[in-house]
Amino acid sequence: MRRVSEEIGLAVDHAACDPAAWDAVMAEIGRLLPGVWPVLQVVDAAAGTGLPLVQWGWDPAIIQAYEAHFGAVNPWISVVLSTPAMVSMHSEERMPASSLSHTEFYADWLSRLGGMTASSGIKLIDADGRLAVLNLQHDLARATREHGRLAAVMEQIGPRMRRAIETNRACFPASAAFAARETLLDRVADPAFVVTRDLRLVEASRAGQALLAAGDVLRVGALDRIQVRDPRLSAAMAREAALAYGGAPAHGIPPGPVRIGAETWQVTAIGLRQDLRGVLGMARLLMPDQLALLVLRRAAAAGDGQDRLAELGLSPAEARLALLMDGSRSLVQAAESLGIRHETARSQLRQVFAKLGVSRQAELAVFILRLKQGA
Repeated sequence: MRRVSEEIGLAVDHAACDPAAWDAVMAEIGRLLPGVWPVLQVVDAAAGTGLPLVQWGWDPAIIQAYEAHFGAVNPWISVVLSTPAMVSMHSEERMPASSLSHTEFYADWLSRLGGMTASSGIKLIDADGRLAVLNLQHDLARATREHGRLAAVMEQIGPRMRRAIETNRACFPASAAFAARETLLDRVADPAFVVTRDLRLVEASRAGQALLAAGDVLRVGALDRIQVRDPRLSAAMAREAALAYGGAPAHGIPPGPVRIGAETWQVTAIGLRQDLRGVLGMARLLMPDQLALLVLRRAAAAGDGQDRLAELGLSPAEARLALLMDGSRSLVQAAESLGIRHETARSQLRQVFAKLGVSRQAELAVFILRLKQGA
């Protein structure tokens, strides 16, 4: 078993540098352990389903049926979820095939495997609700005899496989999980970015690509991480990303728009739940566990609104009064702030109403608030 484990381990080490080489790992397991059908699968704990990643010896139609339906009704998934990582599992010890004879899973899928109804497995990775599991399917008649031998191999190669997969996950470009023609962002007009928890770029809208290409606000740095030139905008993006992932934002990062020179940026983010069925092969395991959609909206900074009010016909004195009437103070208080008499303020306010087409202070307050927000 040590010799077999070492030969499989050499193939695993190669896969650490090349995710496409996991097919060769499964083939090596099948060659060195005759009578075994190996499959590496991802288990989505939230969805309670298993999805094949790479396999050897299986009928493609059987694999397709498992991916389309039977992975979601597999009773053994509960065993996988409850077993610690790096502990070998044997189906006949934990949940015998005979106990499943009344289930749809057994009648329509397992019974069609030509007697290969027992399995030995080991959970390699359990991170953020996404599990990597090596499963070795074998003949029920040989189940008891085979499990001890298979358990020894799995426990020797398991740590090596885990390290290889973690290396893949650290180096795998997240954008490679999506086909070139697919995008979430074709219809988003604003600069928008799908990012990982640590702000690695997965994809960008057309406006987002243009913003990155310009490089004066954002750029893509090492390991595809978005780098933000202004520290306030960087803090705002980090804050919104933390909220999208369900965490607490860093202390001291205020909400709201960020003003950079003559521009104001508003940052919003939402968390994205991935459907692993839309991803192929090892990418299901290697792509990030969580993603967020970050949207940047840019508007010309409104300043204090004085110029805009002048364009609408207000005199400088009328504009100064109007800007104070945002609902935060009364006309008496505004007059005191400007150092003018209440009667003068009332006269100016009437002119403001006429020029802006409003009839009440509440309408004026809404107008001024929108003006200050750049709306």
